[in-house]
Amino acid sequence: MVTSFLEYLTTNDRNSCGYCKNEQGERTPDSSVTSALSIVQISHDDMMRFEAAGWSTSSPSPYQSSRQDFYCVTIHLAIIQNMTISLQNSYTLTGGAWAHNMNAKDYGRLLDMGWRRSGRYLYKPNNRLTCCPQFTIRLDVTKFKMSRSQKRAMRHMNEFLATGKRPVCGIKEEDSVEKNARKSNLTSAETNSTSHQEPPSKKMKDSDRPVLTKKEIRNKRFFEKCQQKNLDPEEVRAERKAKDAARQRTIQSYIDEACPDWKHKLEIKIVPVDSREFDERINESFDLYKKYQTTIHKDHHCRFAGFRKFLCDSPLSLEKRDGVELGSFHMWFLLDEKIIAVSVLDVLPQCVSAKYMFYDPDYSFLSLGTYTALREIDVTKRFQQTCPYLRYYYMGYYIHSCPKMRYKAKFRPSDLLCEKSKTWLTFDACKELLDKSTNSNGFTEFRPEEPQPIPLDVDDILVYSKREILTFAQALIRFPEMADNNEFLQKVRELTILVGPELSEAVYFFNEFNS
Repeated sequence: MVTSFLEYLTTNDRNSCGYCKNEQGERTPDSSVTSALSIVQISHDDMMRFEAAGWSTSSPSPYQSSRQDFYCVTIHLAIIQNMTISLQNSYTLTGGAWAHNMNAKDYGRLLDMGWRRSGRYLYKPNNRLTCCPQFTIRLDVTKFKMSRSQKRAMRHMNEFLATGKRPVCGIKEEDSVEKNARKSNLTSAETNSTSHQEPPSKKMKDSDRPVLTKKEIRNKRFFEKCQQKNLDPEEVRAERKAKDAARQRTIQSYIDEACPDWKHKLEIKIVPVDSREFDERINESFDLYKKYQTTIHKDHHCRFAGFRKFLCDSPLSLEKRDGVELGSFHMWFLLDEKIIAVSVLDVLPQCVSAKYMFYDPDYSFLSLGTYTALREIDVTKRFQQTCPYLRYYYMGYYIHSCPKMRYKAKFRPSDLLCEKSKTWLTFDACKELLDKSTNSNGFTEFRPEEPQPIPLDVDDILVYSKREILTFAQALIRFPEMADNNEFLQKVRELTILVGPELSEAVYFFNEFNS
């Protein structure tokens, strides 16, 4: 297995979430911020990436790897902190990394610490500071059941493939930026027009004639019928539940309906991002991406280089485990051999991680956002049959304050990751806590009573020093002056907190040990 090689760098002071383009999150007072990067074995293209992101670059360090089995991950850990911060509050740190290569297992572990990736850039938001807290969300595919609207999306696709006719009505999905703006303006106008009116009086129940809800009325009728037939209500309910389970439709049951005589043919292909087949159709994928960004997000500055860095470049190397190929892939949705949608996926030992999806707006009537997610869940289920532990579908970040992200919670039953304890809670339990949050940015700890994960012992982490792999303790013996450098030791402790206790096999590069 590939060894992950990480280089510790400096800090970053960006607190916006990247979705609402706002920076309303609270800032830590007197935060220490620097913006110098130490760059190792960096290519001209990577240098251009850093400069495009606003960083100034200087001469690279003299480090040259003598071992080909070490895959270099240049990591920029962004630490935003008060100079007097205590380790009890250190889970509020923010992280960012530039990864040249990384094994799938280590990246999966970073996901469970709240990290994500954008191309080769790895990042972990500081949910206490950011304007919109971002919580990792996942779905256990072995427990997934489709909702009515999700079944409708599958049915509409099959009807279109069979007849060529558009569905009469679709399901609500992502609106364009322009449409959302019109809705916002309309809502504001309605608010202003009603602000001076008397609030409508709430209908009160008459104590003598209580108003029953529809559910209460149905339950009352149900019990009356059971009494008339001398039936046990609980037994009747159990029989109904068993029948409903037997009739439960699966994603595969809709896929199996396809017939050769249908008017259209839909084919799904999962293609590695570094394959020849992928390169042969990359221009077609980019044209689709550009059309999607322009129409849906009103982004008129799409360039091929940005598309490639964002959705095609990946630090993950292909590797096979238990019959499943791990790495980064594009999932093509081919309608009569034409790409109409693309899902960008990472297949990892414990999950399929959905990174991004774009589609042809001309086919938005097919509810492609919902349909592609369902097919991704089906792919995860098929992998799980081969690898029992590969059972989760990660949907990126859930943002409670962002309407565009709310759809992720419709794939049930989903869980959210606790920022502090790094444990998982059901979405329903988390939603109640998020609704009650008193923080200005809506952040909340789902399990405040639980401790954060115990990081690795700093002395035991592996470091690279002058063409050798040592433990941190051994490196301090070689460089005794660093043992008294409290600032350096604090940064190393922060590093172990950010990456978590599971990256014990990763090798870290520090300039202090290579001078």
